[in-house]
Amino acid sequence: MKPHYRLLTFCLLFIAWLLPSAPVHAGTLGLPPLQGESPTPTPSAPTPAEIIEAVNNLRLSYGLYPLSIHPVLMQVAAEQANALAASEGAVGHERPCGMTLGEQLLSMGYPLLGDLTMDGYRSENWVTALTIEDAISYWLGDDEHTNTMLSPNRSDIGAAVAVGDQTYVVLETAWSTSSGKMQYDAYRILTGIPMTQSACMGMATLNADGSISQYSMPVAVSTARPDGDVVHEVKYGQTLWSLADQYKVSVEQIKRLNGLAEDTIVPGWKLLIQKAATQPAPVTATLPTVEVTETGYPTSIPFHTATLTVTPTIPSVPVGQFVKQNSTIVVALLVSFSVLVAGLVGIRKKKE
Repeated sequence: MKPHYRLLTFCLLFIAWLLPSAPVHAGTLGLPPLQGESPTPTPSAPTPAEIIEAVNNLRLSYGLYPLSIHPVLMQVAAEQANALAASEGAVGHERPCGMTLGEQLLSMGYPLLGDLTMDGYRSENWVTALTIEDAISYWLGDDEHTNTMLSPNRSDIGAAVAVGDQTYVVLETAWSTSSGKMQYDAYRILTGIPMTQSACMGMATLNADGSISQYSMPVAVSTARPDGDVVHEVKYGQTLWSLADQYKVSVEQIKRLNGLAEDTIVPGWKLLIQKAATQPAPVTATLPTVEVTETGYPTSIPFHTATLTVTPTIPSVPVGQFVKQNSTIVVALLVSFSVLVAGLVGIRKKKE
């Protein structure tokens, strides 16, 4: 190949390399975007207010009253969300020195209702999720997480979001006394909290043996069978303490009837609670029949999601402004064009 043809080929390849594969517009080469041109939006984490609104809307859709925002629950949720983000989720539902959620609420002045030996009516949900829909759909996957949102034994709510390696969403719900004052049993719990905090030095606490469930599940009392036996099937979160309290018997009696050496019981066990118990009087046919319709927990939530279609547009740029913003490419093109013209003139003179 002759030298001038090589020069011509090089110039054409250089010009082709400089030309952009897509239209050049403001923002290219690190330049600031032009007026009216928006950067690509990034998804934002849900806010606590949005989480609370979604949970209350879910309750309303199932005929339940909405929960009131309580500052103690908001603070507890924020502390737990920050701890989750700092530990990359490793902290789970744990609290410093083995304190339970109920003990923490009581120590912060929340007038918790319910059996305080079982930590009262309170629950906590947490999950890593980018949207509220994802969080609630996950919580609807089992009874315990659903109970946190849809239990009728709740009056207050709190929520928080913390961003670390992932986005952590925390929900707290609890039931306060109608008077706004602490239950009598709360003072015994509050007195024992300093001992609970000493768990850091290895002392026993209310939560030390893991018998206190994170979720408060009320005990449904079974009636006596025809032979007089009262049998109870253990549910998640129930202990010998809660069974004895609801059936008005002693823990030792339940252990003796079932040959238990330890206080630990497992969900699914059928425990004999009493023998020779009196059955309730049968309902006569003369009593009116009342049809009770029970609304079960949902398995999904109908969220109305608006689909936003964004068509990217490239704003027109005046020639002067384009040259100013893309001066490097323009200069390179002019140099390449000059070399090309010089090469063509040289070829023509050589032919003459």
